[in-house]
Amino acid sequence: MPELSIQEIVPGVMVALGGVCNRGIISQGGDVLVVDSGIAAAEAVPLRAAADGYRKEGSLYLFNTHPHGDHVYGNQVFADSPIIAHEGVRNDMVVNGEQSLANWKQNPRMAAHVSDVTITPPTVTFRNRMTVFVGDIEVQLLYFGIAHSPSDSVAWLPQSRTLFAGDLLFNSVVPAMPPGGSSANWVQALEQLEQLGVEHAIPGHGPVQTPTALADLRHWFVTLRALVSEAIASGRDRETTITKVAVEIQDVGRHGDPERASRAIGQVFDELSQSA
Repeated sequence: MPELSIQEIVPGVMVALGGVCNRGIISQGGDVLVVDSGIAAAEAVPLRAAADGYRKEGSLYLFNTHPHGDHVYGNQVFADSPIIAHEGVRNDMVVNGEQSLANWKQNPRMAAHVSDVTITPPTVTFRNRMTVFVGDIEVQLLYFGIAHSPSDSVAWLPQSRTLFAGDLLFNSVVPAMPPGGSSANWVQALEQLEQLGVEHAIPGHGPVQTPTALADLRHWFVTLRALVSEAIASGRDRETTITKVAVEIQDVGRHGDPERASRAIGQVFDELSQSA
């Protein structure tokens, strides 16, 4: 794995790069809130060390944006601190955590990363929103429902207008769309996030760029849904829709694994077919 790199966004607000996903550290007055733990202890240990360096004698908290393994499988390294998440994240990890981990271990590219993972669910949950003060930094934890995952939340810092979007934002790359999400709800979530007036948008994956990334991803989804809808209306089946739309969606300007794009198209096809 690449080495951990800490990049300051504004004073007291850092993005942690170098892992499978982007993570965050918010620190002031000796208190620290970490955003997502990463895919395993190998990623979480240096993140914890960095957080402890900022913490000194204050409090340490971890926030999970959603239940996918690349964001929560490092939780065991923070088991001595409160782990905060939407109640849906805890429920998913309690009910499905062991099976999800078994599935990750079947992936040849990820098996080595997750070999020593112990499922560690959140210990503090909320329903719609929760506010945490890290020193004087206000952090609003906002729930957006089923979108990328069965339970997606963000960390919104209104004073600096900084957003830790979790996997509601993939910047420049084709977004992952595992089963259990909803592209329709994802579009709605992005619309709501745009209304916050974000100045610093931290994606779950991809480079840290400007807040226009929210609108860019929403446009990609709207275009994808329109193309798939047109294919369904013309009588195409799932496989021919994937083949056709995979070519057409390239014009919208995202790069990434072609297999991921095909899975996304298939997921939207299933979603639109069921709602027809």
